[in-house]
Amino acid sequence: MATGEQTYVRRTGTGSLPGGRRLTWTCADGSRGRRWRSITTYPDGRLVNALLLETGPDGRLARVEISAPTGLLTLHPDVSDGTLHGNIVRADGVEHVTLPWSARHILVLEGSPVTAVVAASALAPRIAAGEGAGVPAVAVTDLLGVRVATWHAAHTGERRWRLLDAAGGPVLTVELDDDGIPSNLDDARTWPMEQGTARAPVR
Repeated sequence: MATGEQTYVRRTGTGSLPGGRRLTWTCADGSRGRRWRSITTYPDGRLVNALLLETGPDGRLARVEISAPTGLLTLHPDVSDGTLHGNIVRADGVEHVTLPWSARHILVLEGSPVTAVVAASALAPRIAAGEGAGVPAVAVTDLLGVRVATWHAAHTGERRWRLLDAAGGPVLTVELDDDGIPSNLDDARTWPMEQGTARAPVR
């Protein structure tokens, strides 16, 4: 949500990711919070995954759906009973998922700036610029593997974050613009979803 006049952010865009993958995304605010949709594709256009991620008015994770060639993943956080629950549907059946979850947890999809932005927004109130901390997390892989993890989150600039799984792997770096949109993608382009403006008045 933009600051100042109360308005809804409604933007879309695309950009290149490390390794040649491409991210195409939409971001739309509403009375119930913010909805992200994105697809990540290989250089030849094949699908890596499609993501639907919703946050509440407080910016906390509300729902995650990930579609990939290997299956369909749905997760719902429930802070009241301390679980993240859902399922993974594959060609050979259904795998039910129940993992620990709290207001301090983040969720990171492998290589996804969208999940990194949501994580950074949740961490900003408790990790000041120039500081870092280990945070409890749930990590999701390209193949829809889901596991409990610890991530190191470094707030390296006013709006810049560096996230790294303590178990190892690629560093995920994200920088947020005024609307909380990732602004450090290569070959980035962005457009308003509403005609003539990237923001729409509250109705």
